[in-house]
Amino acid sequence: MDQDLTITIGGEAVTVPPMCFAALKRAWPAIQTMPGRADLIEQASCAVEIVAAALADSRPDLSVAAIEARLQGSELVGLVTRLPRLLEASGLLPSASAGAGDARPGEPAAGS
Repeated sequence: MDQDLTITIGGEAVTVPPMCFAALKRAWPAIQTMPGRADLIEQASCAVEIVAAALADSRPDLSVAAIEARLQGSELVGLVTRLPRLLEASGLLPSASAGAGDARPGEPAAGS
């Protein structure tokens, strides 16, 4: 299964790969604060930081500042709603196909 995610940034379809440990470490402050963000702009700000961390190796031109400058208002909802798929692909959320007794977010699945 292809775990790359496509997110639209400034009209460009950008492929975002699952995050390795280094990317997760860069994104961790934003990942930790995301659940407490109530409004779309705050959620999108966290999402931009997370996506920029995920793209740091493959698309270093898409820094936080560059993404913020290119991101259109009409793309905010798509960015925020696709973020859980990136976190799932990166191992931080259980897979949608996982059973109720499977590992909690951040824990390895049984048999890993």
